[in-house]
Amino acid sequence: MAANPQDYDFHGVPMDEQDFEQLTSGETQYRYELIDGVLYNMTGSSPEHGTISGSIFSLIRAHLRGKGPCRVHQDQYVKIPDAPTVVPDVVVTCDRADWDKDKRLKPFKIQSPRIVVEVLSSSTEKYNRKGKFERYKRCPSFEVYILAHQDEPHVEVYRRGTGWMAEHYTAGQVIRIDQIGLDLSVDDIYEDVL
Repeated sequence: MAANPQDYDFHGVPMDEQDFEQLTSGETQYRYELIDGVLYNMTGSSPEHGTISGSIFSLIRAHLRGKGPCRVHQDQYVKIPDAPTVVPDVVVTCDRADWDKDKRLKPFKIQSPRIVVEVLSSSTEKYNRKGKFERYKRCPSFEVYILAHQDEPHVEVYRRGTGWMAEHYTAGQVIRIDQIGLDLSVDDIYEDVL
């Protein structure tokens, strides 16, 4: 399903996919996404957004340290088959080719996302739920999609194994992520936010 730029509350610049991939092939302080031929700068967010994504990244990173091939990344490009590259807030890959210096893509783009986390804001919620979710589904390795609400302790989890049915978690609950053996507490995610 194609995304419609008018459905989102942000502004962009027209660009084709070839120019977009060239733009995202170098290192930059900005993170861009291409939605139906329009380039958007995804850099910058509210303090709540940054704290929530940082907490999720830190909790997953602490859990994964020294345990097997899985790695967690924050604000890194993910290569999507037959679609433009995207930037999730947090992504877990368990494919050594995604992080081994000799095997990974140059410039660095994750090819095998397993778990993707997006923090919902008023300007990106529709895109994260529809267009971006559809792009992630193109990746054969993609198994879990986590959406964390910015303004309330509410996390949605979608799993390939359940046909992408929504699971809802709120304060006091724990999210089990079997792919990495992690119990993720909603209270820990929102500890410094609400």
